[in-house]
Amino acid sequence: MQPFFRFLGLDRLMPATPNALLSRIESPVVLAQFGVIAVGGALAFWLGVAIRPLLNKIALRSMPRNWAPTFVRVTASVAPPLFWLVTLWLAAAIGNLVGTALPLVNAGIALLIAWICIRLLSMSVRSPLASATISVVAWSIAALSILGLLDPLVHQLDASAIHLGKFRLSALTAINALLFLATLLWLTTILFRFLQQQIGRAASLTPSLQVLLIQLLQIILPTVAIVIALSAAGIDLTAFTVVFGVVGLGVGLGLQRVTSNLVAGLTLLIGKTIKPGDIIEYKNSYGWVTEMGARYVTLRTRDGIEHLVPNDYFLENGVENWSHSDLRLRLHIPVGISYDSDVRQATALCLEAVRNTKRVLEHPEPLCLLKEFGESSINLEIRMWIEDPRNGTQNVKSEVLLAVWDGFKQAGIKFPFPQRDVHIVSTPPGGTP
Repeated sequence: MQPFFRFLGLDRLMPATPNALLSRIESPVVLAQFGVIAVGGALAFWLGVAIRPLLNKIALRSMPRNWAPTFVRVTASVAPPLFWLVTLWLAAAIGNLVGTALPLVNAGIALLIAWICIRLLSMSVRSPLASATISVVAWSIAALSILGLLDPLVHQLDASAIHLGKFRLSALTAINALLFLATLLWLTTILFRFLQQQIGRAASLTPSLQVLLIQLLQIILPTVAIVIALSAAGIDLTAFTVVFGVVGLGVGLGLQRVTSNLVAGLTLLIGKTIKPGDIIEYKNSYGWVTEMGARYVTLRTRDGIEHLVPNDYFLENGVENWSHSDLRLRLHIPVGISYDSDVRQATALCLEAVRNTKRVLEHPEPLCLLKEFGESSINLEIRMWIEDPRNGTQNVKSEVLLAVWDGFKQAGIKFPFPQRDVHIVSTPPGGTP
């Protein structure tokens, strides 16, 4: 504490008795400084709250709408310490005029200047948690430096060390590594967002290649940040090769499914099997790919349900991609007619119903084929093409079937019912069947 008391001009109190120390602190000059700091702080925070409505009026009258909220937020955040700083400046100026030194007030001025600067810098960070963390850490370091306590604290942290062979790990080294790593991770997050936007805007890159590059950046950037932080802290990474190998083996066995999904995702992207926007079939349903992640593919169906399908599912079960190279899709609609009906007329009516449906393509030309002679019906099959399966397949089938129903009803073509012929064999009296 000697540097702190020397900074405040109270270093002569250190060898004194507790009673002498207490009497020194209770001197009018010291108590007056504490009073000025306390009253100035209370007045500053009251003014900071009272000035907010005025800031809103000024912003709404003289600034664009998109600038006003930011101006009010920044100004309202800085106003209390700024008012407090002005109050202490006035007190220090009055002390200089009467020839009285005010070391406590001067310390408060230095701390408030650091507080204002750090708060302005931390507000540029979007995350509230990260902003608060940066503010607390930076202001604590600035306060310790201003009060002259930083060097003794650094020396004490460096003295607290353990030795692992030739490697020396101190508390100071660990703290420096963590702070440096946090800074690098924050910078890599900003860099990742910038690169992600640039990749998304690149028209020359296919959607699958964009997703692949983004996933690689999510893995590479944090890894590089960790390696740089460890190297900057003086940690020899070659000494941890065996340890990293054992840990990697254990993690690989424990996270085998996660690793499998990651490799499968990269395989799907490199092979261009699936890409965002594709329409694929999944468990007797279908949907379009909205997102491809490191572990799963997000598949959204027409019911609004999003299925998170693991990447390795598609490697194990295959992919039915309806839009891999062409959006056109052929639909099959079975139709059965009775044996009393005219097959050629029924075929013509089916084709007429298909051609009158808007979503059905003219080319390739729709067909109606005679499939088989069934037990109770003559089975036909309508084959037609559409190019917008994203808009649904059952609805266009329903529209065609309704048109077929109307056409068959007008033409007198009947739909069959299941039929069974039962032959009764009579047995002569006294005979055997």
